[in-house]
Amino acid sequence: MDIMNNTAVESALHETATTAFVRADHLTKSFGAHRAINDVTMHVAKGEVISLIGPSGAGKSTFLRLLNLLEVPESGTLSVGGERIDFSGSVTRPQIVRLRRHAGMVFQSFNLFPHLSALRNVALAQERVLGRSRAEAEERALALLDRVGLLSKAHSHPSQCSGGQQQRIAIARALAMDPDLMLFDEPTSGLDPEVGVEILAVMRELAADGMTMLMATHEMEFARHVSNRIAVMVDGAIIEEGEPEKIMSDPSHGRTRQFLSAVLGR
Repeated sequence: MDIMNNTAVESALHETATTAFVRADHLTKSFGAHRAINDVTMHVAKGEVISLIGPSGAGKSTFLRLLNLLEVPESGTLSVGGERIDFSGSVTRPQIVRLRRHAGMVFQSFNLFPHLSALRNVALAQERVLGRSRAEAEERALALLDRVGLLSKAHSHPSQCSGGQQQRIAIARALAMDPDLMLFDEPTSGLDPEVGVEILAVMRELAADGMTMLMATHEMEFARHVSNRIAVMVDGAIIEEGEPEKIMSDPSHGRTRQFLSAVLGR
């Protein structure tokens, strides 16, 4: 990273440092000899929407998994909603559970239980993790299925739902845990463009409601118009970060220009 880009990233970090709801500092993660995440720092204010863009294999999905501790960083510190973990020492299961309670995650694959109805898919974790009664959990599940436009599918199994409907069920399931932060890992990947529009519409509503969100996405127009900031990842590092219009129209880093030229065809 050159000095200009380093300064730009540091400036963006400074703007959110005092109000950061998510503080990821100097996170690293390797898989064997491959350094998937290389000294990544990101601060996110409450209610911010951040889009992670970059080529496949850049580390976007892995970074999101670190924020939800589905993968545990090797070094650095992470704070979400006041729960802080320093990875220079040992990390306990209770620490992971407490931090993870703040963050909901929606994956590329829907990961729904095929033998359960949409209603039970959304209710089950509430009962097991949050300790809600079945009646309370199902009431909340029905409200969220209605919110994502799928109340009529409450008693349908995943196999009876389209890909877009299954992804909306997955979003309802994540929201049912009352997260302060939503993480989206390429939620429209593999879906027909028309179906993907349904998912993006739900995400737009969440952003409008003030949900703090980080998403790995190749939906460039969504990133431009809905995000507060865009962060560009290449080779496990954030090489550039800033306001969407600046990143999309006048990027500073040559690798960003190369990526945008490929995905936007310009």
